[in-house]
Amino acid sequence: MKKLVCMALSAALLAGSVPAYAADYITKVPHTFTARVGTTEFTKDGAAQPLDVAIYTKNGYTMLPLRTFMNAVLQIHPKNMIWDGKKQTATVLYGAYILIFDLKNNTILKNGEALPVWGKMEVKDGRVFVPLRNWSGILQSIGYLIEEGDITWDSTTRLATIRAVEQKLDTSNNLEKPTLSGKGAQASYTMALTTQYDEIEPLGDGYFLAQKYTGETNVGLGVSMGRRENVRYLLDSKGKVLQTYDTGTDNYMEDGGERTFLVGRNTENGFGNGAIDWEGNTVIPFVYLYVDFFSEGLAAVSDKNGTGFVNRNGEVVIPLQFEEAEPFSDGLAVVKKKDGTYAYIDKTGKVAIDASKYSSAFPFYEGLAMVRSRDTHKAGFIDKTGKEVIPCQYRWAGYFRNGATYASDAEGKNWLIDQTGKRLKRIADAEYLVYADDRMTKPNQQKNGMAMTEEIVNLPDGDHEHVRRYFDETDEISYETYLLKKGLSEGLAPYWDATAKKYGYVNESGTWVIAPAFDAAERFQDGYAVVANEITLADGTRDVEWGIIQNPNR
Repeated sequence: MKKLVCMALSAALLAGSVPAYAADYITKVPHTFTARVGTTEFTKDGAAQPLDVAIYTKNGYTMLPLRTFMNAVLQIHPKNMIWDGKKQTATVLYGAYILIFDLKNNTILKNGEALPVWGKMEVKDGRVFVPLRNWSGILQSIGYLIEEGDITWDSTTRLATIRAVEQKLDTSNNLEKPTLSGKGAQASYTMALTTQYDEIEPLGDGYFLAQKYTGETNVGLGVSMGRRENVRYLLDSKGKVLQTYDTGTDNYMEDGGERTFLVGRNTENGFGNGAIDWEGNTVIPFVYLYVDFFSEGLAAVSDKNGTGFVNRNGEVVIPLQFEEAEPFSDGLAVVKKKDGTYAYIDKTGKVAIDASKYSSAFPFYEGLAMVRSRDTHKAGFIDKTGKEVIPCQYRWAGYFRNGATYASDAEGKNWLIDQTGKRLKRIADAEYLVYADDRMTKPNQQKNGMAMTEEIVNLPDGDHEHVRRYFDETDEISYETYLLKKGLSEGLAPYWDATAKKYGYVNESGTWVIAPAFDAAERFQDGYAVVANEITLADGTRDVEWGIIQNPNR
């Protein structure tokens, strides 16, 4: 079942850690602000900033308007600056910070902590003014560097100057990003965009499952509504309806692999999970609490007695005697017994590998399976004879792809290793290491073999950020490169164009092959991809157009 594989991610993320300060992630950007008393002249790095009231002095302090300075320094959205006239407080929301300027009590608070205050704040001409000297403490409290002498006053020119160094989190590590080029051609539709459907799912080999919601109105992409009593259709690549599934009793229908659908159905005996073939014939009766997708001709099913496997005729071929079971992979399936121990079984249900000495076990990939020692909880790998070919010594390890996988050792060092356990390359040290595509969630979903590290970085202002880095088998890659490689299939990947604010398709080198024209775009599979656009109807409501395009490389 799905929860077996999720244990690897959970074990990594729940491991205790101490946030680390990573100076390499911090870049320093100097800024200079000037304010000329008696005028509306206010600049940031030489560029004029909007100011509609004059700067003035009072009791020896240069008075600057709060909103103008916050806009110039932090680019605060107007809705994040709140004035309460009754309480005489101005509240500024900036990331994890809440700054409260209390004019009645003449106090400044950052997340409840009082900052030093010089002079007296006041409201003038409908604006909140704060003495210039206070900006030193305010900026330092949110991570800026200001030293003695960085705030100066020139009495001759009546010019106040503030020099401050912004400390910004920068995790790019100067990694190369994809260089986008070309414009791309218009997509070749095999099924034109249409609002006839509310969802389309690729099934492979040029077939698709389309759904039309009947219970609710579709309100846009990413919104799942009306998932009960939907009308569902089997389509070919041209959008021709091959089958219609409209029983009025199905709560869900999704790809079950090997030309089947997993279905949750209300029957005269109550609700049950089962499966049908593409012609609508029942292949697994609707009597189970859970049904997994077909793999190598068998599907795991569960009832109140346990979990076992059925074949395409719905016949129980391996009794429902286990607590959990994973789909078959490389001819074996990992199961968890009722006593909490693990084993690998063949398609007859015979135990091929006794894995009872392990606290967890995972499917085979390229002839090796990750297991975790019951005594040390460390991860290693076994082969199909049950031999531990890579000792259980890692805090985390993934699946093998192209003869290699990632692993994190007891000291927190992360490695790319081969099938003999040889350490090929050391990658970034980080507390967490996981595969960026942690598990296969759908039949035939292609794994991309990229890893992601995550570490907690303490920032100079006392706050922290979760920093993620991405790796392929060669080295560290930028997030943008990760996104391209993640979507790459059949030579093309869906990619976001920031200028057009649409998705199109690029090749591995970043050249646009299909021009950006979509609000959503899926990976190509067997020559076809599903695309969608949000539209606004004549009555003002939103809807989505779905279509199918062809890979120009095929």
